[in-house]
Amino acid sequence: MSEQAALLQGDTQSIVRQDEKEALGADLARQSWSLPKWDNVGKIGDQMKDAGITFNKEEGKLKFDLESKKDTWLQVGALSYHSKRDGNYNEQNYGIGILRRIDDESAFAVGYYKNSIHRDTFYATYHYTPYEVGPVKLGLQVGLVSGYKALGGAPVPLLLPLATIEGKRTAVDLTCIPAFGGASAVCAAQFRFKFD
Repeated sequence: MSEQAALLQGDTQSIVRQDEKEALGADLARQSWSLPKWDNVGKIGDQMKDAGITFNKEEGKLKFDLESKKDTWLQVGALSYHSKRDGNYNEQNYGIGILRRIDDESAFAVGYYKNSIHRDTFYATYHYTPYEVGPVKLGLQVGLVSGYKALGGAPVPLLLPLATIEGKRTAVDLTCIPAFGGASAVCAAQFRFKFD
């Protein structure tokens, strides 16, 4: 509503609210903004090589050196729970994958699972869990995932919160995705077993 129209209708509150918004916008514009500096982002390629993970550009394939003595885990299916209980969601997400730990905070994973909408999903992710609360490591996972409706099932970017509880031989990775765009909120648990 324009200021003139608001005055004609006796709506001075709209004018005040608009002035407040403009003042707030001016304050925000005066502040200097910068993206966080992540030292680890530039090191990811080197970490992949150190972990025995390579990408063949010609073939478009990610390869794992399973003979490497790095910290390697077998990922098995996941369980998920959806907030919308009226949907026909698959909550037993059978699959398999490999996770290669780089250090106490970082890991790479590739694998396959049957997703919540009953489609085949392939994933390649980087896990970063720098925070610890008791036995739980907290952080995020970033990567690519396929098999969802966006872009007709083509790989799409993934950025999710991650909580990990890791023992000497077994582990569980937990994540939650909030509801958006009509989709159900979902929490999932994926299980891992360490190779010898």
